[in-house]
Amino acid sequence: MSKRHTVEKISTFLFLFLSLLVLIGFIPIRFGVLSGIAEHVLKSAGADSVTVGGVSVTLWTGVHVHDAEAYKRISPTEDYRVRVHRADISCNMFRFGVMMLVSPNMLTPGRDMFREVYEKPLELVSDASVYAMSLGPFKKIAFRGAAINFTDKGSPGLSMAGASANIRRRGGASRSLGGDAHAKEVVIPALAKVENFHIKLLADRDRLELVDGGGSIFGGKVSAGLSLDLKESLVRGGKVRVKGLDLEKFCKGTGFAPGRMAGKVNADAVVSPGTPAILDSIRAKGSLSVTRLSAVDIALQRTPAVAQVSGDLRTLLFAQVTGEFEMGGGRFTFSELAGLGDVLKFRSAGWIGFDGRLNHNFEGEFSPQFISGLPRLVRNSLEPADNGGGRFKCRITGTIERPRVDIDRSVYNRALRNLFK
Repeated sequence: MSKRHTVEKISTFLFLFLSLLVLIGFIPIRFGVLSGIAEHVLKSAGADSVTVGGVSVTLWTGVHVHDAEAYKRISPTEDYRVRVHRADISCNMFRFGVMMLVSPNMLTPGRDMFREVYEKPLELVSDASVYAMSLGPFKKIAFRGAAINFTDKGSPGLSMAGASANIRRRGGASRSLGGDAHAKEVVIPALAKVENFHIKLLADRDRLELVDGGGSIFGGKVSAGLSLDLKESLVRGGKVRVKGLDLEKFCKGTGFAPGRMAGKVNADAVVSPGTPAILDSIRAKGSLSVTRLSAVDIALQRTPAVAQVSGDLRTLLFAQVTGEFEMGGGRFTFSELAGLGDVLKFRSAGWIGFDGRLNHNFEGEFSPQFISGLPRLVRNSLEPADNGGGRFKCRITGTIERPRVDIDRSVYNRALRNLFK
């Protein structure tokens, strides 16, 4: 056999061997032990119980996990569950294997990350972004068919369904992350239900930017963005805008108090910078307007104080209601909320909590046409207005579903004075 023929045989053999090696590198490798490893990693991160449908490893592309579910109990009344249909982690498996030999505990964070998701999610996102940028073998993570459901005191809490995301690590001298996320539905009980939500993510070692967020909210549109300082774990700023929200759909979708409200809501809010990257610490200032507002038989209109004035107040129409507010500490605080209607115009200042509690100082003025039909004693209790109408003051406390209206003492004093006259 000639030397040339031998070289050809060796070359052919090497080519076939390398081809097979490349081919094998694209074939998923499945072992039952891989699911056990994945379950162990999730439990070490704080999950109380975990199930993983299956895990496969492809040498050239990375790790693929499907049908994973984790449960976390926060307290006797609080827990949540996470489900992911499929997650794909693209990485250099050779480098990953070497790193695992050097640092076998690399995937065991030594912290209860599942509790942190509940208690300080923004801070955890910041830490995870920094970690992903520092992890050499990591290239991309993608998941789809994800859902998360929180429970508080046995009632459904925050939930997200139909979620997917693609996060990519960018190399070069300045490492960064980029990607996008989508969710078919995000529900914040008694506050919002956002459909087809989407947002982009940009991050480097100093900052995390959530930009171009948007979706549909009760017949309207919402847009949002948030910026975080990763070094200091502080909020750098952000904006939220709601346009054209249908108030009637909002009330039905959130289980707002009895009765019916309708109108179109527009709102803008600017997130204050410098606050800790914790949801309960975020502060914002904004304004809202409601056009063509109608309120029919809501809880506030059913109170005894309103019934003593007139049954006609069970239906009210307002051309516009506007307000300036600050959000923080679990409540919206209004420096002024003003409404203009045919029967009633008002100004109010106070707060409404996320839990439905409220405390407002209310000043109203009835139109001349309306007070002309009131009983004399009620009419005489009102402070005369320049246009012939009548003014009054009251304090509104309690909850949205069970409000309490305390009429200002001046109203009773005026009624008694006029009665004796």
